[in-house]
Amino acid sequence: MPMLNRVLATLLALALFLGGLLAVVEIVLAAFDRPAWLVPHQEWSTWLAGESFDDGVVRAALIGLVVVGLLLLLVGLRRGKPGSIALPARTDGVRVTASRRGLERSLATSASRAGGVRSARAKVGRRAVRVKATTAVRSGDLQQPVTAGVTERLEELGLSGVLRPRVTVSQESAR
Repeated sequence: MPMLNRVLATLLALALFLGGLLAVVEIVLAAFDRPAWLVPHQEWSTWLAGESFDDGVVRAALIGLVVVGLLLLLVGLRRGKPGSIALPARTDGVRVTASRRGLERSLATSASRAGGVRSARAKVGRRAVRVKATTAVRSGDLQQPVTAGVTERLEELGLSGVLRPRVTVSQESAR
């Protein structure tokens, strides 16, 4: 979700920047009694002077703006993935954490150690670990060994009760 937040923030910032530039250009043109460049502000001003809050178009536009604002607020307030995962402390008074990316690399390495696995990727969320392993082996079930390797690594780190492993093993497509 952070990627979606970044894209939305970038698009919104770009729209506000371009809108601000357009407003400055239109204001300068109006100050020098030049015709409008892109926004017919004189016509819009006349139309807006004839409208009131009781008109359906005005209410629909305001409701639309409120909905867009609330959606942006919800997207901005949504919690993302944690940057680090707290590990159980083996000594009192010591707080130990592991970076999410480091944990992902460790779990992908554990999944790759199963015989027949060509590559593995892991994504750590708040409550689950998603591991996707790829194999070139056509026969045999690698689901159980890969899941066992990931579960064992989670137990070593003390995270077996915190993070649920979800393992997917797929065959590499023939080239």
